Amino acid sequence: MTLLSIALGTLFYLLQAVSGESGYAENGDFDDAELDDYSFSCYSQLEVDGLQHLLTCMFDDSDINSTNLEFEICGALLDVDCLNFNKLQERYFLKTKKFLLIGDSKICVKLEKKNMTCRKVNIVKIGKKLYMGILSFFYLKTDRYLCLKFWD
Repeated sequence: MTLLSIALGTLFYLLQAVSGESGYAENGDFDDAELDDYSFSCYSQLEVDGLQHLLTCMFDDSDINSTNLEFEICGALLDVDCLNFNKLQERYFLKTKKFLLIGDSKICVKLEKKNMTCRKVNIVKIGKKLYMGILSFFYLKTDRYLCLKFWD
């Protein structure tokens, strides 16, 4: 009886290891995929080309395989519910006049139309991060104003 228990236990263990408990599921769904850290940061540049605003996002971890990943922004947009970002190398960007500049938007990282992670942002409050020597600051630039925020 002990020998039978050991054999069944080993068989069950091997079956579980081969069945795809980590990685992709057998049917191609990403439900069983290992969760990566899809943390990202974004910055906005207001009125970069006339009335068009530029929103740029990138992953915090440069080693992420971003082949099938997309960025999407929803909320606080004119005439549309959501917009998809364009990809240029490791950066995702969106240049449009459709930002309301009032209220929060939700930016999501998507894999095969499934939200992997989302963040609520107000594009007026996120500026471009710059490092100049020992100074680090965010800036927001419009045709009329330049706002700086310094930190240690």
